[in-house]
Amino acid sequence: MAVPSPHPRRAAQLELARALLGVAGLPLRLGWFALTRRRWKRRLAVHLDDPSPALEGPPLPARVSFPDRPLRFCLSCGETSSAGHAARVAEALRELCRESGAPPPELFGLGPAALNEAGVECIADPTAAATMGGQGVFKEIPFYLDVLEAAAQSFADRRPDAFVPVDAPALHVPLARIARRYGVPTVHMVAPQYWAWGPWRTAAYRKVITRALTIFPWEPGWFADRAVPTAHVGHPQMDVLEAVEVTAPDADSRCELVLLPGSRRGEVAVHLPWMLRAAAPLASEVPELKITVAQSGEELRPLIEGILERSEVAATLEVGDLHATLCRARSALAASGTVLTDLLHHRLPTVVIYAVRGGLRSRLVPTLLTTPYFSTTNLLAGGELLPERGFRADVEGPLVEVSALLRRAHLDEEWRAQCQRGLQRAAERIGPAGAARRCAQHVLEVALGSTQPL
Repeated sequence: MAVPSPHPRRAAQLELARALLGVAGLPLRLGWFALTRRRWKRRLAVHLDDPSPALEGPPLPARVSFPDRPLRFCLSCGETSSAGHAARVAEALRELCRESGAPPPELFGLGPAALNEAGVECIADPTAAATMGGQGVFKEIPFYLDVLEAAAQSFADRRPDAFVPVDAPALHVPLARIARRYGVPTVHMVAPQYWAWGPWRTAAYRKVITRALTIFPWEPGWFADRAVPTAHVGHPQMDVLEAVEVTAPDADSRCELVLLPGSRRGEVAVHLPWMLRAAAPLASEVPELKITVAQSGEELRPLIEGILERSEVAATLEVGDLHATLCRARSALAASGTVLTDLLHHRLPTVVIYAVRGGLRSRLVPTLLTTPYFSTTNLLAGGELLPERGFRADVEGPLVEVSALLRRAHLDEEWRAQCQRGLQRAAERIGPAGAARRCAQHVLEVALGSTQPL
């Protein structure tokens, strides 16, 4: 006898209550984790040097044919940066259906205007209230409740053949649980980095995810040890970088330093003033140095221009084509994040930073990590290839040290050559482009395997 599905509003409320209970219980979980952290670190260390898995999407199931009706897929991205990945998966789903002689799929979901422009009908936009580090989350509860309800209503009314969220586990694990209540399987593109911190979360994750798609070579083994069904598709950013030409960052004409403070308001407000102070000694030593702050979108222009006006260090803002900026750069100072993959593609010597906001959090963050480094480039390299430093935003911290590291990255030819050789090895571990198509193949395999005649 089938279990009746909950009303969409009720399903959304249940997930919100679960999330709030999780926050309330977090201190106990952190205490337990502090006692077991060494064990988790050892378990991760076993896999960090795993060879890169084969990258080949599954063939379409031989025994299951496409239904007469169009397949329906719900895609979701919780951050603006994920919209491009979701759009490429949407196009790959169309291509695979066309190649198989099936009707064009019906695509709808959650995301910003960019996803809608890619032909995906957007029923809500979770990115409209994106926050950093939990700041302001509680005041956004009504907004996220509406997002959860909109998704639940779509699962109830449209019964998609698969739910395909991209990254953002804080949003997508609750949505996957809601999807499961309505009998919708979930294929999660970009498995969460639970291996870096909070590994206890895998227990809840494996209960709601039909298949998690991994992007780093150590992830398949780590998730397999925790009985999470996975498939390795490679890094989706490589689909973007495939068409980006790289020029040698040692050309004599290149003396530009690029600052990459992040893409969220909170990140930029904390990182950029500190970065400018760290770059000041190099700017004094190299008169011809040009400092550029790079951003992909216009949203934060007023914030950044205000910071630059107040700074004693001359710098310009460039909005738009990040790779055109990186092709002129000789070195970079970057906040840890997905941009490190772009910098790796350009083989650009970089100093990596990460800010915490002081108080208890500044003491907790280092103890929560199970990784030896917070930079994914260093994890790929198997050592501290790129210098990385964490700092408290309310104190000077390692400002002098970061300034010295930045000088080395920009001027020390021997170190730069060694760094670039390491970057080449790290890039080889990521693997080639094609993640979107491989993701679409897994989505179709799951969807066709679970599709019942209507």
